[in-house]
Amino acid sequence: MPNRGRPLNKNRNKNRGNSSSNIISDEITSDDLAIIGAGLAVLGDLFAFLSLIKVQQEEKDAAAGKEK
Repeated sequence: MPNRGRPLNKNRNKNRGNSSSNIISDEITSDDLAIIGAGLAVLGDLFAFLSLIKVQQEEKDAAAGKEK
C-alpha cells in the first residue's frame, strides 16, 4: 500500500515515552512551505488573469451599449 504522504511510524509502540522523533517528522518543512507559496502565487495569478478578462468584457459591453 502506498504511503500517500503520511509519515511512517514503524516504531510507534517502541517510542511511547520518547515522542521527539514523531514531532520532527510531523513538522512542516521549508520545501512544504515553498510548495504552498508557489500554489498561492499561481492562484493569485489566475485571479489577476480572470479580472483582466472581466475588464475586457466590460469594456466591450460598454462600447456596444454606446453604439445602440
